[in-house]
Amino acid sequence: MKRFVDVGIAVTDLDVAVATYSHMLGTSPRMLGPEHYAYPGLKGARFYIGNATISLVASDDSRSPIAKFIETRGEGVNHISFEVTDIEQDMKDMTARGVTFLTRRPLPFPEGQVVFAHPKSTHGVQVALVQPEPGLDLL
Repeated sequence: MKRFVDVGIAVTDLDVAVATYSHMLGTSPRMLGPEHYAYPGLKGARFYIGNATISLVASDDSRSPIAKFIETRGEGVNHISFEVTDIEQDMKDMTARGVTFLTRRPLPFPEGQVVFAHPKSTHGVQVALVQPEPGLDLL
């Protein structure tokens, strides 16, 4: 793994959450539309704080992973993300160490590829591995 990059927070009302975090952090986020996500129906906001980001993620689709997360657990930390340079090799290495993933292969998204570890294998925390497109800095 190259570095920690993000903590993702599932929210029901993106506008309210953006107002809360903007006020708390004293900065404005970069707004993200559905085209920025591997799963359809998501939208969000990303705050750049030092060498990491805080992402607020909401959904208009009741079938999306974020909507299901909120339905079962309520709003809160949904995932933590690590940038990697070889996502498939890291998946193999982590699988050998007992981690299971929600999908067998990384999912494409506009900034690169992403795969999520099943939270049952990571003590209740969904861990994301993100491999950015060549030349793209996630921060």
